[in-house]
Amino acid sequence: MFLWRIGWRPGIGCFGGVRISIRIRNMPGVGWLSGRFFLLFPLFMFVFGKRSYNIVDQFQFNGRLEGKIALIRNFGWQFFVGRFRNKIRQRILDAVLELQETTDVIGLGALAKAEWLTRGGKRIVEKLGDRLKVPIVHGDTLTAATVIKRVLQFNLSPVFLTGATSKIGRAVALDLVSRGITVKMFTESEGRFSEIRDEVDESNRYFLVNSLFLSDGKDCPLWITGKAIPAGKKLLKYIPTGAVVVNFSVPNPVHERLFKRRPDIRFVEGGLLAFDPNRSTQSFNMRLWAGETYACHAGTMVHAYMGWTHHEVGPVDMTKIWSVWDAADNLGFFLSPLPQHQEQEAAGVSWWGATLEKAKGFASFLS
Repeated sequence: MFLWRIGWRPGIGCFGGVRISIRIRNMPGVGWLSGRFFLLFPLFMFVFGKRSYNIVDQFQFNGRLEGKIALIRNFGWQFFVGRFRNKIRQRILDAVLELQETTDVIGLGALAKAEWLTRGGKRIVEKLGDRLKVPIVHGDTLTAATVIKRVLQFNLSPVFLTGATSKIGRAVALDLVSRGITVKMFTESEGRFSEIRDEVDESNRYFLVNSLFLSDGKDCPLWITGKAIPAGKKLLKYIPTGAVVVNFSVPNPVHERLFKRRPDIRFVEGGLLAFDPNRSTQSFNMRLWAGETYACHAGTMVHAYMGWTHHEVGPVDMTKIWSVWDAADNLGFFLSPLPQHQEQEAAGVSWWGATLEKAKGFASFLS
């Protein structure tokens, strides 16, 4: 969950699940049992405490925004267990009601905006009604713009798209075909494909193709992965030699450990934006490198920075994509020249150094 405020006091918030893995080998002067208790007690309180969320970071951005990051008190795996979902939904509603008293915009991050949980935020708006005082933002508009910008850098066609009927996938497909780029939408839902195709100008509908099989992408030099499944080796065996893969799914369907199996493929994280890390005091970076963030989170910051009061929930409004992108650019966000992990490797950053840098944000759980 994220909460933000701005120099002239707009505020933002985002919600998400938590996945924590801790291994204790030895703590000097502390026995195994006491050391384990020292770490597990805060985690127990985090999940089972009465409060629905925890603030894990407070920071400034670019001299214009003040932000908070809040996490709903649930582990990531609980979002996928049916019996937890109503409780998670209620925790999100409770958090919104409380946090809106000290913030101006609330953004939904990670699984908190999942279609099957909150319908991209629409459920929150509908459930709270007149009690909701601030805009709810899923940030998918800026994510769609970011993915499109990254794809256009490569000037490749045709494009194979998974997660094609999602909010972001739909927006990406509609924009690319409007530019005369052939997009093969991987979906078994003919009804959903037809709905999206009907949004395309008749003169460009030829460029939108419904693909039922991954093998249809064997002739596509660029793949866009927007869904965690299909994944791994099942996905890799259909991606052609020398292809570019632009991913906006979280988690990435192709884990980094599999990259070495296909050194011919260029893997790019398409849903990330860069910024000057020296102009932000953020420490909880969600396992990203310093100087990068998820575009959906940046979208919430942009919403607050611009003083917009409308909700950004449901399908992406195609008429607003590029005005949102321009506002993000003005705030200081940009596409990194290379995927950030490649830059780190080129600079010779050690694995331990990178891991320790990423771990700093998680110290908030134990403070």
